[in-house]
Amino acid sequence: MRKSRGFTMLELLIAAALGLLLIAALVQLLAGSSRGNAELSGQARLQESARHAVAILSRSARNAGYLGCGGRGQLVNGLNGEWRRIAEFDLSRPVEGFDGSGEGWSPSLDVLPTDGGAGLAFAGNRIDPGRLRTGSDVVVFRRLEAPGWPLARQLSTAADAVTLGSEDPLVAVDDRFALEADDFVAVSDCRQSALFRIGAVTTIGRAATLGRAAQSGPFGNRAGQLLSSGDQPYGDGSGPAGATVARIVTQIYFIARGAGANNRGGAVWSLWRKSGADRPVELVQGVEDLQVLFGVDLSPDDDIDAPHRYVRANGIAGGAVRAVHFVATVSSVDVVTSDERVLRRGFAWTVALRNG
Repeated sequence: MRKSRGFTMLELLIAAALGLLLIAALVQLLAGSSRGNAELSGQARLQESARHAVAILSRSARNAGYLGCGGRGQLVNGLNGEWRRIAEFDLSRPVEGFDGSGEGWSPSLDVLPTDGGAGLAFAGNRIDPGRLRTGSDVVVFRRLEAPGWPLARQLSTAADAVTLGSEDPLVAVDDRFALEADDFVAVSDCRQSALFRIGAVTTIGRAATLGRAAQSGPFGNRAGQLLSSGDQPYGDGSGPAGATVARIVTQIYFIARGAGANNRGGAVWSLWRKSGADRPVELVQGVEDLQVLFGVDLSPDDDIDAPHRYVRANGIAGGAVRAVHFVATVSSVDVVTSDERVLRRGFAWTVALRNG
């Protein structure tokens, strides 16, 4: 019988080398596949974040300036504070911007409810400027909540000497009625609007009286303030004729540090929103920068409501805003590329204001 013999040392070394090459190739293949999947996931996250940011900002911009069926007439401030000092309820400015340049903003953010600023803040829910992304713009949109609640009776005119407390708005109540004491609302029709704060709600049957007794402080009702301007009532001689009462919606958008960190422990930038008197809320992670241009109509009294030029926030004065152009820089948040980078992409879009 022939003797059986094993592998030689040379054969074993060759087999081991081939095995190591195969394992290395498999590791490279798996690593490449993992990096590819991570990059695809980063792209998907970037696209999803951009989609949400575009939808949120577009919806707010599109509805800005809604003050009832017309919203272009006389606007009465029934609060003690001047319009500029009550940013959360300043219906006189449906759209407002603050251009981020260098380490500050133009105009100054002090008029907004920010920590350390001169602006007032209802309920103390302020914006922390220390968390804001320098160089990124801040934009504000204001409107009335729709639909509102219709008046159940005509509000009298100034000629009737209607003063605070002698006649409060009476609105029709339905199953969705949700107005409460301390809500900031406006009564409006196609010709005029008036801001006031509800002191008390008294509901009898299918109607509710919105009390508006005089109060102290900038966010309180001004004593003796007329809701109607001149001798013009809300509605007509036969009734309220389309006049409604609705809550005021103010939305302040800005870029600030978000909660948590990315997969390398780095800071996360996010799109935030402060709604009315509520505290700011983080909306979309990965939005790192926001630049805004305003399409301004320099002849607002003519019949053509179209922007003549696009300007930065500090150039709005003197014209009516008809459109808003956004440029948002959105990232994947996490490091997902082979060279240790975060994916970034710019998105630009323009929104025409319905109520401009």
